[in-house]
Amino acid sequence: MKAVTLLLAAAAFGAHANHDEHESHSHGAHEHGHGHLNLVVDGDQLMIELQAPAADLVGFEHAAKSDEEKAQYAKAVARLQQPDALFRFDPAAGCKLTLQELQAAKEEHDHDHDHDHDHDHDHDHDKAASDKHEDHHDHDEAGHADMGAMYTYTCATPAKLTGLEATLFSVYPSLEKLSVQGILPTGQTAAELTPSANKLSW
Repeated sequence: MKAVTLLLAAAAFGAHANHDEHESHSHGAHEHGHGHLNLVVDGDQLMIELQAPAADLVGFEHAAKSDEEKAQYAKAVARLQQPDALFRFDPAAGCKLTLQELQAAKEEHDHDHDHDHDHDHDHDHDKAASDKHEDHHDHDEAGHADMGAMYTYTCATPAKLTGLEATLFSVYPSLEKLSVQGILPTGQTAAELTPSANKLSW
């Protein structure tokens, strides 16, 4: 349980840091092309939590309706179930995936405070809006879905685990940056990865 607690601490640390640096964006603001990565190294365990807008991971954010959209969503889920294509570690560390948990794209995944701000903002417009705009409002609410996954690895030689390469940028071309927050043996870290600078070392 210690490791899970650390991961939650990393997530909280990330949200707090985002709030301090980007007041206008609020905690972990939903921004297309921008994903979040929390990681914890605890003994021989490595935990990674990836979260990004469904628009980047799936290609759309509304609930899949047509057969084509359902197939696209299934393909996105399958990609998330293959983290070897998303992250690369030093093979000498001998890290094996021992647990993974997918977080499906759901409207409820909105942070309550973000949702409230958007809701209030939309209501200002709704006062003098037509039914057509209210229909748009419905789509807008559903359009803040995030999707992600949590991966746990056990590493045979954790001393050799000195970084990771985020290869997911080639899998998700619309993803432009990844904000990283981590708790490592050396302490807390924060970084930003991009397609041209996709390696994190510690």
